[in-house]
Amino acid sequence: VPMADRVVAALDGWSQRSEYTGQTELVFAHPQTGNPLDRSKVTKRFKEACAEATVTEITFHELRHTFATTMAASGVPLRKIQEWLGHADSKTTQIYTHYAPDEHEVQMVNDGFGSPAGGETEKSPSPSS
Repeated sequence: VPMADRVVAALDGWSQRSEYTGQTELVFAHPQTGNPLDRSKVTKRFKEACAEATVTEITFHELRHTFATTMAASGVPLRKIQEWLGHADSKTTQIYTHYAPDEHEVQMVNDGFGSPAGGETEKSPSPSS
């Protein structure tokens, strides 16, 4: 999936902490061996990070759902999300994009939260198809 520039920068910084910095090397690898990290240890650290950030604990796979749902809610076309996720069938992508606000829902959220500080209004996410 595409990544925001700040994510790319963070991952690049992380990868530079290792002796294995080539283009084909793993980003999340043991810094001395270059081997994949132990799954249970990574999961444990991720759970700890969720707790520290006081966010709901989710799985790594749920991050994929979150990405697709966020993109759908932002109005990204289903076909583009399908391409990013690498799905051959759009029905598979629709599983991930289970939420996209319609215009009425966007207005309800804007009404409920009001406009941002300074009185300017942000552009509302457009409903996806």
